[in-house]
Amino acid sequence: MKIVQQKYLRTYIALSSVAASLLVGNKIAFAEEGYGTTATLAPIESTNPVLPVQQADELPVSAELPTEEETEAATETASSIPVETILDDGIYGTNQLSGTTQPNAYVVICAEESKVGEQTADEAGIFTVALESVPEGTTVLQVKVYKDATQTILLSESDWLVPAAEGTEEGTAVDAEDPQANPTDPSLPTTENETASTVGEEPVTDSAPEVALGTDDSSAEPIGETDSGSASADAEETAQAPLMTATAATATTTTVVEEAKGTWYYYVQSGDTLQKIATHYSTDVASLTRWNSLTSTLINIGQLLSVNGTNAYTEIDKETRTFATTAEFVNYLGQYATEIGNDYNLYASVMVAQASLETAYGTSKLSTVGNNLFGIKGSYAGNSIVMRTWEEESDGSIIWIDAFFRLYPSYYESMIDYAEKLRNGVSWDANYYKGTWKENTTSYQDATLYLTGRYATDSSYYIKLNAIISAYDLTKFDGPKTVAVNYNAIVASTNFSIDSLPWGTLGYKYLEPCSNYYGKEIAVTKQTVDGQYAFISCAGKELGWIDRDALKNFYTVPASYSLPIMNSGYSIDSMPWGEPGYAHVGDTAAYYGKLATVVRETANGVYAEISVDGVKLGWIDKRAFNAAFPSYNAVIRKGNYSIDSLPWGTSGYRTLDWSSSYVGKTVTVIGKSADGAYLCLAYNGSPLGWVDYRAFESFDATAAYYSAVVSGTNFSIDSQPWGEAGYVYLDSSSNYYGKEVIVTRKTANGAYAYITFDGKPLGWIDSKGLQNFSTVAASYSLPIMNGNYSIDSLPWGEPGFVKIADAAAYFGKLATVLRESVDGAYAEIAIDGQRIGWIDKRAFSNARQVSYYAGISGQNYSIDSLPWGTTGYQLLDSTNNYLGSLVKVVAESTDGNYKLIQLNGQNLGWVDYRALAALNTKAVNYAATIRSVGYSIDSLPWGTPGFTMLGLTSSYLNTSVQVIQESADGYYALVTLNGKTLGWVDKRCL
Repeated sequence: MKIVQQKYLRTYIALSSVAASLLVGNKIAFAEEGYGTTATLAPIESTNPVLPVQQADELPVSAELPTEEETEAATETASSIPVETILDDGIYGTNQLSGTTQPNAYVVICAEESKVGEQTADEAGIFTVALESVPEGTTVLQVKVYKDATQTILLSESDWLVPAAEGTEEGTAVDAEDPQANPTDPSLPTTENETASTVGEEPVTDSAPEVALGTDDSSAEPIGETDSGSASADAEETAQAPLMTATAATATTTTVVEEAKGTWYYYVQSGDTLQKIATHYSTDVASLTRWNSLTSTLINIGQLLSVNGTNAYTEIDKETRTFATTAEFVNYLGQYATEIGNDYNLYASVMVAQASLETAYGTSKLSTVGNNLFGIKGSYAGNSIVMRTWEEESDGSIIWIDAFFRLYPSYYESMIDYAEKLRNGVSWDANYYKGTWKENTTSYQDATLYLTGRYATDSSYYIKLNAIISAYDLTKFDGPKTVAVNYNAIVASTNFSIDSLPWGTLGYKYLEPCSNYYGKEIAVTKQTVDGQYAFISCAGKELGWIDRDALKNFYTVPASYSLPIMNSGYSIDSMPWGEPGYAHVGDTAAYYGKLATVVRETANGVYAEISVDGVKLGWIDKRAFNAAFPSYNAVIRKGNYSIDSLPWGTSGYRTLDWSSSYVGKTVTVIGKSADGAYLCLAYNGSPLGWVDYRAFESFDATAAYYSAVVSGTNFSIDSQPWGEAGYVYLDSSSNYYGKEVIVTRKTANGAYAYITFDGKPLGWIDSKGLQNFSTVAASYSLPIMNGNYSIDSLPWGEPGFVKIADAAAYFGKLATVLRESVDGAYAEIAIDGQRIGWIDKRAFSNARQVSYYAGISGQNYSIDSLPWGTTGYQLLDSTNNYLGSLVKVVAESTDGNYKLIQLNGQNLGWVDYRALAALNTKAVNYAATIRSVGYSIDSLPWGTPGFTMLGLTSSYLNTSVQVIQESADGYYALVTLNGKTLGWVDKRCL
C-alpha cells in the first residue's frame, strides 16, 4: 500500500512564553460581557492601554479564579517546543505505516470507523504500525495521534489518500522546510483549565468563582483535577502537539495538503491590522488572508478572523435567532430553560435572568458572536472566541491579555454548559453551587442570594436577578416538564383557575378564573407529562395553565366549499349549538340567499363554521344550506343574464358577472331561490353567484300562476322538461301526491309545468301528473259549531286528500276562512293564526258572521266557551271584569241570543246579548291631533251605560292619533296610538 500526503491537516501550537506572561494578573474585566459593562478594548500591541470605566448602573461580570497547578501548566506550556511528525515513504501494496512523532504518543490508523492498526511510539518517537483487515477499495485512511494509550487527548488527526496501483497523485508541492510555502499553524486554544490557570491565584471564598469551568467535549479536559502533575501534563501535551507534515515519496510523487479548520476566532478591535494579528499569533498575513477568504487587507471592527486554520465559523454557529425586544429574548431562552431546569433540578427563572443580566439581553458581543450567555472561558468542541481584555496588576498597572471564551453552536449548548457548572461545581469544590439546587432551596430567591459572592462579586447581584425575574415573570418557566401538543378545546367549566404554572407547582401564581373564557375555543400548545395540566391561549393570546378537567376537546376538520344559505330558521352561534357556553350571535335569516364559505366542520359533520363576504360569522346547522337540495351539473344555454351576489332584485344584490361568459360551459347548480326563479352556481369548485334559471333553457316557456294538485304518482320531477338536453332527475311525484302545488311556468305546448310546494321550487313535471285546483279567496271568521265533519289536506274527495283532524277538536273555536272551493262547499281555515286544512262549511251551520262594536253594560253575565247551554260549554270569565269595555261582536248564534265577542283582537267567548249595549257607530279612518286638556278618555262614549274612564287627554297633548270609529251623533271618536286603542274621546279635544 502506497501512502501519499495527507488530505486534511490539523495542528496545535502552544502559547508563547510572552503570551503566557501576559495572562498573569489578579482581576479580569471581560470586554462588554457584563450587563452594561463598558470596559474599553485596546488594540493588539497597544502601548497606551485605556483604563476601563464602569458607570454607576453597570454590573460587574463574573471573573474566573485559577488554581496553582494551572499556573504551573501555563508556564510549562510557554517553554514547550513543537515536534514534527514525519511519515516514512509509503509503497503500494505494503501492510505497514512507519514514521516519527512525539515521544510516547499513541498512533491509531482507521479505515472509516474501524481500526486497522495502532501502536505506541517509543521514547524517540519512532513508530511502525502494522495494517490489518483494510477493506477492499479503501481510498482514505485516518491517522490519529493521541497523548497516550488511554486515547483521551487527541493531538492530531489526518485523512490520507490511498494511491491507485498505477500512477501517482499529482498536486502542488509543499516544502516543509519553507515557512512561507508551508506555514506553521498557530496552536488551538488551551483547554479551559489552562486558560483559566494563567492568572496564578489560589481560589478564595471571598473572590469571584471560577465561571469559565464546565463540561466540555473530549478536546478540552474539564478542571476537576487537584493533582498538580496532572494539570501540568495536560498543558505540556497540548503545547507539544505535533505539526504533521510529510515528504514526497519519489521524484514523481507530489503532496496535496488541505488545511485544518480553525478553532481560534479572534474578535477584531479598534487599531488592529492583519500584520499585528499575524505577528501576535505566530503566523503571517498570507495565511490569515487565505484562511478567512479575504480579498484585501482591510478588516473591520467586530469581524471574526480564524488565526489558526480555515475559517469554519459559519459551520459552527447555528444560532440564527434575532430579537426585536428583551421580552422576545427571555421567552426564547425560557423554552430551553424549562427543559434544562427540570433535567438538572435548577431554577429556569434564575438561568434566564443570569443570561439576561450577563449579556444585556443578548446584545453583548460574546453572546452574539459566541452564543456564550454566561462568560464561560475555554473551548467548546475545540472552538473558542478570542478577545483582548485587560487586567489590573497588584501594583495598579494594566496589562492586556488574550481571553479565550467558549464558542457554542447555539444558546442551548451554552445553557447546558451552565447547568453542568452549577451541578458539578469547581475543581476544588464540587458542591460550590449547591445552594442553587432546587432540593436545597425553597424558592428562586434562595438561589439568587446564594449566587451572590460566588458566581459574581457584586453584592447586589441577587437584587438585580430578582428584579429581572419579577419584571418578566420568569417563574413561569419553573414549571414541570412539558410536552408539546397542538389541539383545540372548549373551556367547559367555571370552577377552575388559570395560573402562571401548573397549580401547586413551586412558585405558581393565580392569574384569573377560567369563567372569563367559559364557552370559548382555546388552543392547547403544551401539557404536563402526566397530562393533568394544559397551557392554553385564546385568539392568539397566551393565558396560562389550567386543569384539563376544565376543558372539553373540540374536534374539527378543515373544509373549503361554498353553499347558499337557504333556510332562515337556524341560529348562528359562537360554537356549535349545544356545546358548553355556546352563545347566539345571529340568525340565518339575515343572510338568506347569501353564499357562505365553510371553513371548518365538526367531526360528526353536523355543524359548519362559516364566513360571508370574507367575515367569519360563527357556527350553523348544515341543514341551513338546504342540504337535501340535490346539486347537479347543467350547461348554460343563454347569455345576457346577470350573475349576482344574491337573487336579482334582492336587497343588497351586486352583479358579479354575466351568463355570456359561460355559455356552453358546464356549471354546478348548488341552490335555488325560494320562488325557483334563480339558481346558485359554482364553476370548477368556486362559487359564481345567482343567475336566472332561464339562462339554462333551450326551449320556449311562458309564465303562469295557478294552483294544482299532484294527482299522479309515476311522474318524475326534473331540472328541465323531461328529454331536454342536460335535464337531470330531481325527485318523484309520488313524494307530493295529493299536495297542492303552484304552477309558475309552462312549456309552449303545455306538456310540462314548473311547480313549487310551500314556497320551495321543485322542478318540471309532466302536466298529466297534475289536476287543476281552482279556489276563491276569502277572509272572514266563524266559530266551528258542528263537530261531525273532518278537516282534510284538500277538499274532501280531491285526488290524494288526507284527513288531518276532526272538527270536534276545534268545536266552538273561531276559524278564519282563507279560501273557498269554487262551488262554495269547502273552506280552508286557520285557527289561532295556524293553517289547519279544509272543512265542510256546514260545520259553521249554527252560527252566522257579524261585525259591529258594543259595550259591556250588564253585570253578572257569564262569558263561555260556547253559547250557554250548548253541550260541552265551559265558563271562561264574567262580564263584571269587563264592565264598560268596548268589544267587537264577530259572530252570533242563529237565534241571536248569544254573541261571540273580541277585545283587542282576542276572543273573550260567548256572552248573552243582554250583557251588551249596542253602539250606533260608523267606521272611519283619519288622523287627528289631541289639542285640548280637561277631557277624559273612556272605555265607551261618555254617558254610555257601563262606561269607565281610562285616562285624560292631558297625557297626550299635541300627540297625533288615528280615529277609527265615531258615534252616530258625531260627538265621540274612538282613537288609537301606534296601533293600540286608547279609548273614546270628545271630538272637541281634537
